[in-house]
Amino acid sequence: MRWLGSTAVGGLCSGGGALLLGALLVACGSSSESDPSSGPSGGPGAQGAGASTSASTATGAGGDDSSLAGGSSSVGSGGAGGSSGTGGAPSSGSGGIGGGLSDDVEVTCNSIGEGNTSITVNGVTRTFSTQLPDDTASPVAILFLWHGWLQNPGQFADEVVYDVAGGQWRPFDPNGFPMPLVVVTPTDTKMIPPWGLDWDIVDGSKDFPFFEGMLHCLDEQFTVDANRIYSFGFSAGAVFTNILSAKYPHLFAATMSESGAWFNDEAQWSDVLVPIVQWQWPDFAPADGGNVLLTHGGDEDFATVISLESANQKALPFLHDNGRSVLECQHGFGHTLDPDLTEAMYYQYMWSHQRGGPPLASLPAGFPTPANPIGSTGCTFHPAP
Repeated sequence: MRWLGSTAVGGLCSGGGALLLGALLVACGSSSESDPSSGPSGGPGAQGAGASTSASTATGAGGDDSSLAGGSSSVGSGGAGGSSGTGGAPSSGSGGIGGGLSDDVEVTCNSIGEGNTSITVNGVTRTFSTQLPDDTASPVAILFLWHGWLQNPGQFADEVVYDVAGGQWRPFDPNGFPMPLVVVTPTDTKMIPPWGLDWDIVDGSKDFPFFEGMLHCLDEQFTVDANRIYSFGFSAGAVFTNILSAKYPHLFAATMSESGAWFNDEAQWSDVLVPIVQWQWPDFAPADGGNVLLTHGGDEDFATVISLESANQKALPFLHDNGRSVLECQHGFGHTLDPDLTEAMYYQYMWSHQRGGPPLASLPAGFPTPANPIGSTGCTFHPAP
């Protein structure tokens, strides 16, 4: 397996862990990756400039599932009494992102700098880290990174894409995208089965407010281009990326799901060997459309009690029937991130998609194909209906 370092061990315990019994929890918990405090002490995912004590508070003003999507050039104006753009000065008020947070969400923001930041969502303190571009005054794109079960968030952010020339895993470069990119790595609440898998992948309700809060606070401090918000996840984090795309179908320009599953597709429930979870996902609507980069690792892409290979094969017709375009990349390394996809490929895929814009018409140039693979990876483009 070409997944370097201890992250491979944690990944093996990721995708199906919400379905484990106690003995399986113990087995996964014994891996070196299971200690959330492990991992490198430096790098973009580690503690950086601390958040200031300046804070702003916003309360949701209602709206439908797509209310986070905002206007054509930024996520929102901050609402009555609020502020937006750079600076993050103290403010308070209702409204916020795109005309309103969900009506059951209240968030208090702190100033966001490089490294870790805390916010308070419905009275609970949550944290996330940011990797900032050199230019934070111009409009910025947003990329959320959701790690697999028991993985250290900082280490995941530091080792998320493989550098072939350097022979090592490294972080996404926030200055390497065609426009300034803010990379956001949320910190989980260590949810355990059967209620979740670090993230609330059962119905999303415990983590949706956190996601809304992060996006609101980012928009309050930066000029967020609402047409370029992306989400990337691996294993349990891929499952959470997928439920986010169901909850907020008009928000993301594209999502990237590596060894995940879609549990609003009942056909995928049978891939779970210990079916103790009652999945309660929002349904897809074909008219909503959407763009998905999907990777899976062959017969060895198995996470404790679920075959992610089988789930992803079933996901292809499900996503097609629900109006999604899919760029599918299959590799042979099992349950791991795809080491043959480069940062340039991810960024090319992301840049090809804007919220509300046309989907791709064909496989982007430079991507591997089954006939001309890179390493063990071949990609196939499945257009939307």
